[in-house]
Amino acid sequence: MHNKNIYQLVQSHTVTQPDNVACIYQQTQVNYQQLINKVDSLAAGFTRYGIKQGHKVALFCPNNLEFVYCLLAAAKLGIALAPLPLTLKGQALSKALQVADCSYAIAWVSVANQLIRNDLLPSDKVISVGGDIDGVTDMASLMSLSIEQSNSFSADINAPFILTMTSGSTGQPKPIVFTQSTKIVRAFDATVQYYQLDKSDVVMVSTPLYHSLAQRSLLMPLMLGASVVILAKFSVDAWLDAIEVHKISFLFAVSSQLKALLPKLKKAQLTSLKCVVSSSATLESEDKKLLLSALNCRFHECYGASEMGVISDFDITQPNVPINSVGKPLPNLRIKICDSERHTLPKGSVGEIACCSSTAFLGYYNLPEQTALSYDNEGYFFTGDLGYLDDDGYLYYVGRTKEVVKSGGINVYPSDIELVSNYLPWVVECAAFGIEDEKFGEVILLAYVCSDKAPSNAKAQLQMHLLKELTDYQQPRILFDMVALPKTEMGKIHKPSIKQAYLQGKG
Repeated sequence: MHNKNIYQLVQSHTVTQPDNVACIYQQTQVNYQQLINKVDSLAAGFTRYGIKQGHKVALFCPNNLEFVYCLLAAAKLGIALAPLPLTLKGQALSKALQVADCSYAIAWVSVANQLIRNDLLPSDKVISVGGDIDGVTDMASLMSLSIEQSNSFSADINAPFILTMTSGSTGQPKPIVFTQSTKIVRAFDATVQYYQLDKSDVVMVSTPLYHSLAQRSLLMPLMLGASVVILAKFSVDAWLDAIEVHKISFLFAVSSQLKALLPKLKKAQLTSLKCVVSSSATLESEDKKLLLSALNCRFHECYGASEMGVISDFDITQPNVPINSVGKPLPNLRIKICDSERHTLPKGSVGEIACCSSTAFLGYYNLPEQTALSYDNEGYFFTGDLGYLDDDGYLYYVGRTKEVVKSGGINVYPSDIELVSNYLPWVVECAAFGIEDEKFGEVILLAYVCSDKAPSNAKAQLQMHLLKELTDYQQPRILFDMVALPKTEMGKIHKPSIKQAYLQGKG
């Protein structure tokens, strides 16, 4: 199976189950035969347009069927796609195209206009999606051309297939290179087999498709011969409705989505769900307990990195599991915890999480030195995350190495401060991090959001609570009250935006 490319795996279902539903998007259902017909037309159109094997193509597309067609056509032709958010603008947009060496773009009409207007790409290198632009070829017309189609393409599964930009960094973006082989191994070995999925499953995608985990949620059921339901955008009602209407059985959800769903979960009809996997940021223990009481299915939490895929996982519904952990390493994956010199630390010691797996990325595009530095001589990838292992082999996530605050020569972990702050029932969410200070060099800032049940002197009560529960070197010097904490599209709290908001208010 792993010798076939992604297109060939999906195309094989046109022989055995051509009329089975492959994709559902809003009111449109596409069976496997219709899907492959669309993909073949688009692949032929790409070839006619001049896009060929090895070309790097930027993809600016919302969650829709066009995204699916582009992924599979790229898999057929051996094109490397760089999926990017539609919100990219200015320097960030031009830099992303530059570092990924994109010579073409398939772009939603608003982005296509921006690319041409700002001379980022010539109009004959842009294919528009979702609308017409004078002098620009649109994807719909490209797919409708009567062109002789070839099924002789056999793209190399070990060549670059997806270039995913590292997210959350304000510096130079680093494209992470995935091959089709990586995507196939992650789909089957780390998802289908691990979570016991089969062709009868209906999988939902509810996060942006430019993100690697959403791409797995999309490609995995199609390669398996199951069905996938694509949400245009997450909302509580759309998520719950999709499960009830389409009988969703399996899904990955980011923790912020699950937290938003809590008030409505118990009343919802979710009997079709067999397994829910929480990913992205770790859930608070109390939220895990509430979800356990609301979800009548297997409920997993996983931890991973874009470069490696899912690293650890556990079924929270199993008895006597440590609910504060992020599970055990996946089968055939090895983890160690290392100090700053990359020496292995004993159980219980906090250090950088390093892992070795067949699900690893190919490397950072055009950055061989950075790729080499991210590994040690034993083949372990260093994640940049802090954690520790207990005596039973469970992994505990502590935070990012770059977020550790040095206070009086002692390491302070923001997660410890956040955990204590969240004990207060009226603290909705919070985030702690270090911020430069003229007098002390670096101090801890704690941003927090209060519920409407918070006392009138919430700030003073929070401060008293922290003084009682934390040591002196852990104390935040700045308490920053916010209406809501800014988040990425994957639901992760975006600390650079909090810092920017604080500095703007201060200035």
